[in-house]
Amino acid sequence: MKTVAEQTWDLIAPILENEGFEPIDVEFVREGGRHVLRVFIDKLGGSTPGNGVSIDDCERASKAIDPAIEVADLIRTEYTLEVSSPGIERPLTRPAHFERAIGQRIHVRLYKPQFEPPRKALTGILAAFSDDRIAIDVEGAGRFEIDRKDIARANLKPEWD
Repeated sequence: MKTVAEQTWDLIAPILENEGFEPIDVEFVREGGRHVLRVFIDKLGGSTPGNGVSIDDCERASKAIDPAIEVADLIRTEYTLEVSSPGIERPLTRPAHFERAIGQRIHVRLYKPQFEPPRKALTGILAAFSDDRIAIDVEGAGRFEIDRKDIARANLKPEWD
């Protein structure tokens, strides 16, 4: 059975795309004693520097998806809907996100340690991607190939000058 976040994604992705946004991630979490449905969006085709997601964009997206979420009645408890930009360290959750990130620096957290010596996290350049695996070049340590099913979380990790 799909999680609330997965069901919400399926419901809102076409609505957001119709509004000119790309859904990046959906989280349904409990924080500070309350439930939060957090939706991360970008502009379709990705943001360019100086042309990121604005507060007005988040408000427009929220107004577009809120009625559909309420009608679908996926969440049977009180919750807060938050819509925001994924930020510069955006999560990589879908195949298209990984494809666009090839050649960029990423951080990957694994469900359990792998490799020798054991590593649970790697930061390096995403060298290759397929639906089943990624290859990441870690400076001073070489190339690591990881099954996507073993990735707990992946996100961009830009270097600062």
